[in-house]
Amino acid sequence: MKKRISVDVLMIVTIILEFVSLPILIHEVLGIGLIFLILAHLKLNEKYFKAITKGKYTIKRTINLIINIGLLISLLITIITGIFTSQKSLKSIKIGNSKMSDIHKSSSIISLIFLVLHLFTTHKKLIRGLKKLN
Repeated sequence: MKKRISVDVLMIVTIILEFVSLPILIHEVLGIGLIFLILAHLKLNEKYFKAITKGKYTIKRTINLIINIGLLISLLITIITGIFTSQKSLKSIKIGNSKMSDIHKSSSIISLIFLVLHLFTTHKKLIRGLKKLN
């Protein structure tokens, strides 16, 4: 449980930092770190993915699934366009242009919206986990 909460809190802090005006190299390094945190989060919550095809779907469960799919898709677009437009840390694979950079910025805002919705639907689990740390 501590590992899950630590990853979640680190993800939230990293995402907040990504929206602060930072030097481009720091933004890119944080972005790369965020990819690993997202992968760790997905791995720690693999039970959720195994349960997607099981059970009955209520309106609440359907909305949660739509939010999670939207978050996953928007994050994938943000990650891919971020890698393609890297200026410092991954500049050897820079294949993007200003349009790709615009897509990166837009998808990151959409990801943030989906993240807020995701946190809204899972905040009770997060709060319970934080309380268990005390």
